[in-house]
Amino acid sequence: MDLEQLYDKLYRYCYRRLADRDLAEDATQEAFARWVAAGMPCRQGEALPYLYTVARNLCADEYRRRKPEPLPPDLPGQELSLESIALRQALERLPGEEQELLFMRYVNQERVSAIAAALGMSRFAVYRRTAAALKELRERLKEDEP
Repeated sequence: MDLEQLYDKLYRYCYRRLADRDLAEDATQEAFARWVAAGMPCRQGEALPYLYTVARNLCADEYRRRKPEPLPPDLPGQELSLESIALRQALERLPGEEQELLFMRYVNQERVSAIAAALGMSRFAVYRRTAAALKELRERLKEDEP
């Protein structure tokens, strides 16, 4: 994975957490600056867990400083159909950790091992929690059906 792909994934992650383009850009750049300053290796698979951890902490710090605004409905890459609106609403009702896990796995298409390293859990725990989150999401979507 090249640096541009790393940057894009981290930016999407920060944008999802902060709901502000400028703050997401700042957090992404700060995560990369800390990565470089720490002299972290650039080997395949080692950079992303470190960057996610730093970005997660930066976003949490920013979140504590201000209350985020809801994500705009015209977020790039999202289509507005009844299905996508129902899915977004069902996702918003999930706990934050489950939202983050599903985002990393299915939006950013991260490997389970990278998610496990970034969130400090075993790969088995990632599989188990992902399956539970998907089950909960399906149940919430069924509840919303007319």
